[in-house]
Amino acid sequence: MIGILIISHSAAIARGVKELADQMAKGHVRIAAAGGTHDGGLGTSADLIVAAIEELRGVAAVLALVDMGSAVMSAEMALELSEVTFLISGAPLVEGALVAAVEALRPEATLAQVAAAAVRALEAKGVEPLPVLPSAEALVAPVLSGAITEVVLTVHNLVGLHMRPAKEFVQAAARFASTVRVCNLDRPDRAEGNAKSMIEVMKLGVTSGQRIRVRATGDDASAVVAALSKLVAENFGEA
Repeated sequence: MIGILIISHSAAIARGVKELADQMAKGHVRIAAAGGTHDGGLGTSADLIVAAIEELRGVAAVLALVDMGSAVMSAEMALELSEVTFLISGAPLVEGALVAAVEALRPEATLAQVAAAAVRALEAKGVEPLPVLPSAEALVAPVLSGAITEVVLTVHNLVGLHMRPAKEFVQAAARFASTVRVCNLDRPDRAEGNAKSMIEVMKLGVTSGQRIRVRATGDDASAVVAALSKLVAENFGEA
């Protein structure tokens, strides 16, 4: 499992971002926060960050998100002292932490994958990130095999595929081996996306009453389409 470390110059901000990320992860991802100085002032403290890292003891690696560049030095010092495998992300603190928490829910998620998802967090707002060199995995085209199953669904829950329903949709799709693509039929300006990617699902901009097309390719294509259809039909558990 990948742990997430949130570092801010403000203790209140660090706690608030952790609270949001914890709500997305529902206790299934280890998340710790460190903010401010020992005397409660604004700044960062390597000692407080070390204490937060101790809360993540036992994870495979740690992704650290910081609010400003001056926090990087304290973060590096604390993480190196802790001797854990880590990456310090340049992703936006709030959006990056939320997306990283969702990506880290996947048991097989690697540190690089969680970090890459965090960096793309602003895409959901229509803001493109700086270009990143592709990983070796990304250069290998997937080989698709098996049946193709697709369905058109109408999203009826009040606010469409916002953060929580999008997370439920992505997690449901990720439980299956098939490749799953989704598009917003009522927003042809939005590109088709990977149904297992939080960012790509949210970029569809699906609102209540809009139709999505789900297309799955693989041996369990029918099963994943059925699961997603049920999720949408039940309004993602919303009233």
